[in-house]
Order: sequence, then structure tokens, then C-alpha cells
Amino acid sequence: MISFLLQKHGVDVPSFWNHITEMVQGDGWDPAQAYMHELLNYAQSGKIELTRERLRELGSMLPLYPGIPELFPGLRKFIKTDSKLKAVPIELEYYIISGGLEQMIRGTKVAQHVNGIFGCEFQYDTVGRASAVKRTISFTEKTKFVYAINKGIEPEEIFKNPYLVNDAVKADERRIPFEQMIYIGDGPSDIPCMSMIKQHLGEGIGVCERGQTFQKGYELARGGRLSVGPYSADYRKTSDMRKALEAILVARGAKVDIELRKHVVEAPKH
Repeated sequence: MISFLLQKHGVDVPSFWNHITEMVQGDGWDPAQAYMHELLNYAQSGKIELTRERLRELGSMLPLYPGIPELFPGLRKFIKTDSKLKAVPIELEYYIISGGLEQMIRGTKVAQHVNGIFGCEFQYDTVGRASAVKRTISFTEKTKFVYAINKGIEPEEIFKNPYLVNDAVKADERRIPFEQMIYIGDGPSDIPCMSMIKQHLGEGIGVCERGQTFQKGYELARGGRLSVGPYSADYRKTSDMRKALEAILVARGAKVDIELRKHVVEAPKH
């Protein structure tokens, strides 16, 4: 995503990321803080245009993985039509938790299909230009938003009052239990979330770009953080990733059905 932004402005992408690596490893910067700080510097020097409108425009041009965004309505249709699921009262919700730029994500065709977006954000001035780093998301910061989803806190609420996530909520009163979550991650910053959700009996699925399966697979699978995968980032109907998601939905739906049946009490017969 950031590389795409830089390419569209004619910036030397390898040089940019080499500098970010130096900031992180040499001076102790948080990775997301580092790249956003440098983007602001580039914008102020005129190398890139960093406005809310420009970011959304670039987001609309961002290449998406095969099968995206069709996956989102496709899986919603699947749970309503599959013979093992259509009688089970379940709904699918989609959330994006990303170390990328929220405004670019909002510009993609994916945005209309998701229930919430948690991404890095700039503060914008009165004419829409980025003026400061407002929010960064990386590593364990992502777990905060998983807990917000778990407790039923809307994105707008958690952004304005981040302390809400610390409110005590009994496990059986939480809106979306961890065991009903499926987390798809593609890098090291997703490991804390996948590990946590897997420990709470949810699903953690590793996904990799083509050609990176071995390297990323090792990073994601190390320590048993994944439930399944890693799979290539291909979400078309015939792909292994799509089939895995459908199989997980069937299995999870069966568990929900069993739990609901346990709570059904037959009316007395006369």
C-alpha cells in the first residue's frame, strides 16, 4: 500500500524502506510511526501529495488480490445457501485492522463490504492536507481493536475513547466471542492477534503473496500461531484459501447450532 503510494509519486521505493529500516533498527522508531513521519516529510518537501482526497483516490487504484472484493458478498451468500448452514442463524461481519493508511483503505472497493476499519491515520488541516500523525497501528496495538470488536465497541467509539476497551465485560455478555472469530493475517504484526484468538479457540489463518509462502509461512507459523495455512492470497471460488474459509464456516456453524440446541427447552406436553 505505501509502496504503491510512493510509486505513483515517482519516489525511489527501496531507498524509502531502507531509510525506515535504519530508523527502526538504528534509532528505535516504531515501524508505523517511522513511515508516517517520513511521508509527512516527503509531503512537506513537495515529493508527494498527502491529502485525504489523494489517499482515497490512490486507494481506488490499489491492486486487490484475486477474488477480492467478491469474497465478502460471496461468503455471506454461502452461509445462507449451504445445506449445512442455511438453517443456522448466523451472520458474517468483516473488519479490517491494518498498519496501512485508513484513507487509502476507505478508497478501495473493499470498504463498502466491511463493518469497521481500523487503520493508521493522519490529522488533516482545514484544506485536507496531512499535518500530523494521529494514529498508528502495529503489533499488539492490533489486539486492542480485536478486543473492541469482541466487546461490541464501534470504531468511532474506540477512537474517541480508547479507554473503553478496558471496561470489564463478562465473557458471556461480549458481543462477538473470540471463538467465533476468524483472523486472516499476512505478516509479523498479525502474530499477536492470531496467537490470542487461537488461544481463545478461534481461527488464525496465514496468507502470503505469491512467491513469499515459505518465508512468510515460517514467520506466521512459528510457535503454532496459525490454525491453518499459510495459503496464497487468492480468494477466488476455486482457490484453497476460499475452500478453507468455507470449511471453517461450516465447522463453526455446526458448533453454533449445537450450542443453540443445548439451550432449547421443549414446551410441556399435555
